[in-house]
Amino acid sequence: MRRPSAERGSVLMLMPAAALIVLLLGAIAFDLSVVFLRQRQASSLAVDVANDLASAALDEGTFRASGRFELDPERADELGRLLVISSDLADEVVDVEITVVGPDVVEVRLVVRVDYVFARAIPGAGDATTVTAAATATAVLG
Repeated sequence: MRRPSAERGSVLMLMPAAALIVLLLGAIAFDLSVVFLRQRQASSLAVDVANDLASAALDEGTFRASGRFELDPERADELGRLLVISSDLADEVVDVEITVVGPDVVEVRLVVRVDYVFARAIPGAGDATTVTAAATATAVLG
């Protein structure tokens, strides 16, 4: 015969807490994967925009007059913003910086907002975060 124990069934009390912890950790992992995905998308967009601007922002007047390849900073800024607005991330883009670093080098920096999916339900947790992506492209005549 077994002696009755006062702690009998205590494991059953811990199961709901364990299930809640597993759900919470899964929610955190999911939200962090959304942040990582958005970081990759922002990086890809920055690279694409910089690459397009390296050829599309050519200062045609200088090129025709002297044969030198130079980027027009105003044209680069205007075209870059249009490219970002026409992208899939347009609604989440917070800031765009387009800088012509050299005569044939353009740099694009994006700040993108990432909304959490599950963290909103956790008291004290933020609703969103931001990720930053930057890319540089050099135009090469070839």
